[in-house]
Amino acid sequence: MALPIVLWCLAFMAGLVVLTAGIVNSWIENESRAERKFIARQMALSGLAFGLNPEIKPGNPLLQKGSKETEGFDVRIANEASRINPNFWIQQGGRPLFLKLFASWGADLKQSETATDSLQDWIDPDDLLSLNGAERGEYERAGRPGYPANRPIKHIREMEAVLNLAPLLAAKEGWQELFTVWYSGKISIQHASEQTLSTLAELTPIQIETLFEVRNGLDGIQGTEDDEQFESIEAVAAFLGAGGRQLAGLLQFFDTSGDIRRIESTGFCGGIQHRIIVVAPSGAPGQIMSWEEK
Repeated sequence: MALPIVLWCLAFMAGLVVLTAGIVNSWIENESRAERKFIARQMALSGLAFGLNPEIKPGNPLLQKGSKETEGFDVRIANEASRINPNFWIQQGGRPLFLKLFASWGADLKQSETATDSLQDWIDPDDLLSLNGAERGEYERAGRPGYPANRPIKHIREMEAVLNLAPLLAAKEGWQELFTVWYSGKISIQHASEQTLSTLAELTPIQIETLFEVRNGLDGIQGTEDDEQFESIEAVAAFLGAGGRQLAGLLQFFDTSGDIRRIESTGFCGGIQHRIIVVAPSGAPGQIMSWEEK
């Protein structure tokens, strides 16, 4: 009887050793991942320090360090003035902007009108129901009492809570890149993206390429010292040969002003990445309007 007991004890001890080794390995892996996450965030903070410096322009080699496989950071500097502020456009009666935008996403006229009216009902301060919108009764029937907010949107992700708008957003990848709540005004022609120019002003690819070549200067990088500064939208339209609907779109949706810096700093460490997104007034060191970490 002693032999089976000894063998059972050996098997038990072996199993205990394997279990302990697994627990230790898991603990080591968790500690290692936590350390890499910490280092990735520190890398992102290091990159952000460069991005917040108003003397550092896009394309500066200081905005990149190391690699994704080891350690380092990558900083992207953009401009909030290139984006659409839903609060501004709803309050300014900019309904055509949303109708054109949603149509470009593949929505039919009814879907576009319903989404736009629902966005208006979310932002305006009253409980008056727009023609195709959604006020408290519609949200209650949808099982969401207490909505809409009846105030300006505070964060663009709040748009996902708007009844009838949410399905359009869910089907549009990267829609967050089009909107902002930090810049109020028409879209800056100095920073406008290819998508907004083609959708809202109906510019052709050749016109957009020509605009970018002139706008970005000799170095071809937007946001640097040699960028061409346009005097007026009329001058831009004349230069591009834009008339009719193109001219009307440029005048209705775009302006030559607007400058709010957006810094996206991504830190890397051993396959882990951490991103910090900061919006700050251009030329105002130390002031931060928004801080978000992912």
